[in-house]
Amino acid sequence: ESIINKLAESQDEEADALHETDEYKQVLQEEFHYDGVHHSLMIIHPAIRWEKDKPRSTTPELQLSEACALVHSLPQWRVADTKIIKVKSHGGFIFMKGQLKELTDLVKSHKNISAVFVNVDILKINQVAMLQGAWQLPVFDRYTLVLHIFREYAHTREAKLQIALAEIPYIRGRLEQINEGQHDHVTGKMHYVVSGGFRFTYIQKRHALVAERERRLRGELEKVRQQREVLRQNRINQQYPTVAVVGYTNCGKTTLIKALTEDESLTPENRLFATLDVTVHQAFLKNMKVLLIDTVGFISDIPKTLMEAFSATLEDALIADVVLHVRDLSHPDYRNQDENVVDILGKLLSEEKLQNMLVVNNKCDLLSDDEKSSDGLNISAVTGSGLDELKTRLEEAIIKSTGRMRKVFRIPVGGDHLSWLYKNSTVLSITDGENGDSYLVETIINTAAYGKFKHLFSTNKRKP
Repeated sequence: ESIINKLAESQDEEADALHETDEYKQVLQEEFHYDGVHHSLMIIHPAIRWEKDKPRSTTPELQLSEACALVHSLPQWRVADTKIIKVKSHGGFIFMKGQLKELTDLVKSHKNISAVFVNVDILKINQVAMLQGAWQLPVFDRYTLVLHIFREYAHTREAKLQIALAEIPYIRGRLEQINEGQHDHVTGKMHYVVSGGFRFTYIQKRHALVAERERRLRGELEKVRQQREVLRQNRINQQYPTVAVVGYTNCGKTTLIKALTEDESLTPENRLFATLDVTVHQAFLKNMKVLLIDTVGFISDIPKTLMEAFSATLEDALIADVVLHVRDLSHPDYRNQDENVVDILGKLLSEEKLQNMLVVNNKCDLLSDDEKSSDGLNISAVTGSGLDELKTRLEEAIIKSTGRMRKVFRIPVGGDHLSWLYKNSTVLSITDGENGDSYLVETIINTAAYGKFKHLFSTNKRKP
């Protein structure tokens, strides 16, 4: 019986797309250093020398500050030291010979450093091999560090599936670089394709391993997508307008949703990537109920392949009636953050949806009046400042984007008209008619419901 149970458990594990074989665990350890170690990091920021006629809205110091925030997002990880060093580009070997010696001496002078974080989006395999060889320590880039954060805070099965899928382009890219003759940072050897029979090379075996895992992950995520589609269709059937709340990570999206919904069960956290799953929350604005969709935050200098794995979390934003872009106006790098979010949204949203997008400047309670912006609505999700105006603007944007109309109906007292309007529209006010035999009902109603009302009550109702 115990043997049968073990076989059943083994089959369940193999059927589970998230199950990692021993061989795949080895791959993950080699590429991402998933070893459970709480690292003490040296952060090195290679600052590209930008031309004077091409100024950037950020600075190396602000970029380094965000790198530190990424590290601090991981429990018990710490920053031991930081270094900004100017480079021509992030290509080649990044650092000049003299710079590499300087950095190597600096790294080795710290006995408490257990790894190095090079603050670039993604390092090539030859760059990793050179740096790990020089420093004899694990080396992280933004891609691998963000995956550590995602793994730490992923709670739902969907988030875990998306993270596992995000690992695959990184691994596959490494294999392609090895196949092109670049140095292997794992074995320290070059790999050559061996043909003939059933003999597989290191590269072929790993490609097959990755392909099988990707097949299972995409199959599971397709099931999740179908479940999402059912939930989405239910929301459409209920005719609740939807608002996607988007923004740079840690801009205060969840805090704002909590303020608008008055939902005390929401627990916003002051760290990067506090939200990894799409969640939907009902709120009552001034006159209408809406569904607020919380989304995963954006961040700069992250490879496209990493964010593509989370495309499902952005689908709700793409089809929402209104997109609400939340900016952290108190952040010293908010202009660069704003550019990053707008650039991403510009590639995802239609021109009409971009034109209808609302922009709010959050955390204005941390600023003086002189520091507040005239571009967008200034609010504070913590103090409630500006939220009444935001509710009004949201309703106006929803009416504009959904084809809803403000209509006043004159209906008879005692008929089914009023109960129907309550069920199928947003009733704003009711006043008595002149003779006491009718009501004047002010509503917000969509075109389909308006047409249905006229059809149902055409013989009994008076004209609106």
